[in-house]
Amino acid sequence: MNVAAAALRPDIPAHVPADRVVDYDLYNGQIYAKSGDLHEGLHLLGQKYGQGVFWTPHSGGHWLINDYEMLFEAARRPELFSSTEMTLPPVPEEPRLIPLFLDPPEHGTFRAPLMKLFTPGRMRALGGSIREFAAELIEEVADEGQCDFVEAISEMMPVVIFMRMMGMPLDRRHEFRRWTFDMLSNDNDRRMTAYGKVAGMMDELIRQRREQPKDDVISQLLSFEIQGRPITYDEIQAYCLLLFIAGLDTVANSVSFSMNYMAKNPELQDRLRANPELIPEAVEEFFRIFGVPMPVRTATHDFTFHGAPIRKGERVLLMVPAANLDPKAFDDPFTLDIDRANKTHIGFHSGPHRCIGSHLARVEMETFWEEWLKRMPNVRHDPDRPVITRAGLTLAIQELPLVWGD
Repeated sequence: MNVAAAALRPDIPAHVPADRVVDYDLYNGQIYAKSGDLHEGLHLLGQKYGQGVFWTPHSGGHWLINDYEMLFEAARRPELFSSTEMTLPPVPEEPRLIPLFLDPPEHGTFRAPLMKLFTPGRMRALGGSIREFAAELIEEVADEGQCDFVEAISEMMPVVIFMRMMGMPLDRRHEFRRWTFDMLSNDNDRRMTAYGKVAGMMDELIRQRREQPKDDVISQLLSFEIQGRPITYDEIQAYCLLLFIAGLDTVANSVSFSMNYMAKNPELQDRLRANPELIPEAVEEFFRIFGVPMPVRTATHDFTFHGAPIRKGERVLLMVPAANLDPKAFDDPFTLDIDRANKTHIGFHSGPHRCIGSHLARVEMETFWEEWLKRMPNVRHDPDRPVITRAGLTLAIQELPLVWGD
């Protein structure tokens, strides 16, 4: 046992072997502070402890999986790793997000309506409006020579596109983003208060759409049936809570992380600008290297998983961003390699809970980079202002100051 693990031992359950203990804090880990970068921190975690199944006493105590093959297996075994409880630290009364907090076969029943709404064809059909909006945002900052990329672009483009799809009031964008941050915090009171605010806002929208349907996601959900019956009000609320947190956070963070990398690599900007047909390949590498969500599962019963003695009710963190940096799965994993042979990443997760919004995310990311590289010179980090990140169940950049020009 290393020194750090020995110091943590009093907080470790008796069944957890000493060689499985790691010092990792999901929300404020020293490994992040040491690296100065969230994904480099996860990479360092793997270098320090290896890839596998480990236990940490932080955030109420939980297991974590950072090995690519093991995580891929766990994601496809809901009979062991249940999605019915998914918060860290645990919340006494967790909100039910449909279909995220459901296991098969019930999960498939409630996933079906969303699959109809987020098909590849429907998402590609949005390409023209996404391109127009991306170009508009870029041109607004092009002559300024600098911007906070999160505020000006990455928080605007995917968030506004999704809010339009949902029929949500655009003038409350900043307020809604703050609610998203609160929902993803490790403060249970703050988290539950935010869920209540979202539910209240969605209640008003749901009632409006019942009386006057429009061409938006909420209206379409209200028209669907579940096993031959209308979707209930509580089920619509649960759908909307999930869509709110997913639509207002994940893609915005993915775009920010990709720009953060590009700002460090002007030669990659030049290559993609000269060869825009390579952008889809670069985008897949962005999604691999810079994963965002880290979903939680709960053990359904006592079992041993790759040598780890997991007990019923214990939480298990599926560290998707770390698994995509597993050197056993990807050579030189922290290098963006457009020509990489193996691009089978799990940035959108795997198994029954694979991300429904992956098609929309790809369209948005590819379209953004096509429009950005057409218009903008090589950008770089502002030397006078730091990049500010946020760790937790989703990884995020909160401020990304950039400069360009002379």
